[in-house]
Amino acid sequence: MPRYLVNLAAASLLPLALVHPAQAQPAECSEAGSTVELTRCVMAVLKTRDAALKQAMQTIRTEAKAMPGHRFLPLWSDTLTSFFKSSADPQVQYEQFRAARNQACVYMNSLAFQGTGFGIFVTNCEIKLTDVLLEKLGH
Repeated sequence: MPRYLVNLAAASLLPLALVHPAQAQPAECSEAGSTVELTRCVMAVLKTRDAALKQAMQTIRTEAKAMPGHRFLPLWSDTLTSFFKSSADPQVQYEQFRAARNQACVYMNSLAFQGTGFGIFVTNCEIKLTDVLLEKLGH
C-alpha cells in the first residue's frame, strides 16, 4: 500500500490516539465492564464492519459490471490496477485496505500510547477507518 495513504490515515486519526479506550469505544460496546469484555466486543464490531465492507466492495464491482456499454468496466479496472496499484477484485481490495488500515492504526497509536489498552485503541481506529470507507462507498 502506498506510504502516503498510511501517513494520511495516521495524521487524520492522531486525535483518536489521545482518547482513553473507554471513551473511544463504539456505541455497541458501551456496556463492556472489563478490558477483556471491551476487547472481545470491539473485535466483534470490527468483524461485523469488515463483513459490511466486503459486501460494499462486491456491490461496487457488480454495479461496475452492470454499467451500460462495455467501456466503463475496463476503464474502472485499468484505473484501479494501473494508477492505484490495486485490483478490481473486491477480495484483493479488502485485503489491501485491511493491511494498510492496520499499519496506519498501529503506527498512529504507537506514537501516543503504550500499555494494556493498545489493542483496543488499534481496533477502535480500524473500526473508525472502516466506517469512513463504508460511508464513502455509500453504505
